[in-house]
Amino acid sequence: MVDRPPSGPQSSAAFLLAQVGSLAAQEFAKLLLPLKLTPADAGILRFLGRSPGISQQNLARALDMHASRLVAVIDALEKRALVVREANANDRRIYSLRLTDAGSEMLRNLGQLARNHNESMCAGLNSAERTQLTELLQRVVAHHGLLPGIHPGYKDLRHSDKEAPTA
Repeated sequence: MVDRPPSGPQSSAAFLLAQVGSLAAQEFAKLLLPLKLTPADAGILRFLGRSPGISQQNLARALDMHASRLVAVIDALEKRALVVREANANDRRIYSLRLTDAGSEMLRNLGQLARNHNESMCAGLNSAERTQLTELLQRVVAHHGLLPGIHPGYKDLRHSDKEAPTA
């Protein structure tokens, strides 16, 4: 008698990706609660850390997010003194965004939190397997035209924290 691998949804790569992705998103959101951030906030802080001075319009475009939805998120981050809007030197009609010192410190905290989260999610894999999984997932991302490091859920972002996508 030959052991067969399981069949059905539990053996489908798409189902397993959805299952692990959902768990990863839920766990990441829980880790952010003490920081009073949503996953969307965390992703925007990370993006601003890599692109200081980006305009709100360009950030909305990069995230494939409706600009009016982004305004509310930036308002909340600005209210917490994590982000500042500044007049653009080349066009006074445009605001440039950058992290404040508190925002940069929060980003450092998020980096450690994300590393811990990655370790937790990949705990069942050795180093070579983690590398292989990452490389395979990068190929899947590229094949589907997803932008590396940008969660596709920003375009569906609502004003409710409960509906925020992961970053």
